[in-house]
Amino acid sequence: MSTTVLIVIFVVALIVSLGFLLLVITLVPAIQQLKSLLLDLEKTSVEVRDLAREAKRLGALAEDRLEKVDTVLSQSRRMVDNAGDALHFINRSVLRRSAGLLAFLPAVRLGWNLVKKIKGGK
Repeated sequence: MSTTVLIVIFVVALIVSLGFLLLVITLVPAIQQLKSLLLDLEKTSVEVRDLAREAKRLGALAEDRLEKVDTVLSQSRRMVDNAGDALHFINRSVLRRSAGLLAFLPAVRLGWNLVKKIKGGK
């Protein structure tokens, strides 16, 4: 082979080896960063799983408490309905029928106070 061909082959080999060296120099830190990123990603995924489990537990707890609140609200509604029915009954049967008699209560009380005053007692 001629010397020019050898020199060209040597120069091409030198350029290829320098390019490979530059490629390795730039890729090694990127590979190390990718490794650290994957480790952080693994830690993060473990934390996310733990948080998801905790969220499910809190959701179940909240649902249980909401069921209890729903029970309390339905019982309260029933009690209010019963109290309303009782007050309606009292209003219709007792107060309306005895309204005339209840109107005399202040007069009876006034008379009673006068009787007490006349007798001198408290």
